[in-house]
Amino acid sequence: MSIFFVAFGCKKPISTDAGQPAQWGQQPELPVVNGEARFTLEAQDYFVNVMGNTLPRMPIFPALQPKTGLVRGYVADLSGKPLQGATIGVRSTATGGYYSGVSAQTDAKGYYELTVPWGAADFYAAGYTIDYGQGRVTMSLYSADGKLESFPSKDGLVKNFVLLSYGVLNKDLAGQKPNDPTNYAGGSFYITYNVADPSSVYNPSTYIPDNAEIQVTLVPDGAGLYGEKKTFIITKKASQLNYNFLVMNVPVGSYTLKANLKNGPQLRLEAVGRYASVSPYFGLKPISAVGSAQLLFTPDSQLSNSLTLPNRGNWGSLQIKVELPQ
Repeated sequence: MSIFFVAFGCKKPISTDAGQPAQWGQQPELPVVNGEARFTLEAQDYFVNVMGNTLPRMPIFPALQPKTGLVRGYVADLSGKPLQGATIGVRSTATGGYYSGVSAQTDAKGYYELTVPWGAADFYAAGYTIDYGQGRVTMSLYSADGKLESFPSKDGLVKNFVLLSYGVLNKDLAGQKPNDPTNYAGGSFYITYNVADPSSVYNPSTYIPDNAEIQVTLVPDGAGLYGEKKTFIITKKASQLNYNFLVMNVPVGSYTLKANLKNGPQLRLEAVGRYASVSPYFGLKPISAVGSAQLLFTPDSQLSNSLTLPNRGNWGSLQIKVELPQ
């Protein structure tokens, strides 16, 4: 199956402040994400960040100078292709706590410009909608310099945004909560299971044996958002200490998810919980299968671009129960 999101193309001329044509210029090569990565989780471990704290290099944006009372900039994908139709929202808080907001969509050159009411201003929205599988999802945009602090609107500001498929979106929050998937651009999911109790005479035949090793493999069905083709293999020791583990920051794409006991039988996979039936297009397909199924990440909600927070992932963590087949 092929999925596709954003087409890569030639760089188009844009206008500089002086009104002269300019080019986005030569862009660096896209990061190469392929091969295979293996992770081993002990009984007490409950999450794995498969791309770590890496962040792809940013595209090279045309230069802009700040202008009084204006917030402006460009939105692009990682290849440096301008993205039309992205929404950027800014609000200002005046004396007395009242605030007013304004938003704008990027044009064909990826450019946006906002006249912001005077006050202490910040960004409340930065979203872009992509085609994903048979559906569409809205993704958060990342501030290219990694900063989103408030600023005096009268000074003006230049702020560029990028659509990422993986990477740390908020270093401060990720440092405090490294297991929060919304701090990363990649997709996520939970593996849940029941573990047989060695002290009990009653253990359903579907329960995972205590101290067995669950092996989950993610194999790309094709190139991801920016050509990613990396396979991830996670091995987790089952025990009474916990009954699930989180896999997060997976490059956005379509995967075949396989599950088995290490050197043992295949496991049954079943989507359960809040996100199991949220959409006919995303999640685990089929919803229940033995050995393997297709996985498309599930958006946390079908928010519009104007309601999507910047630098904060909009993927929900689908729960996938694994058990021995009957």
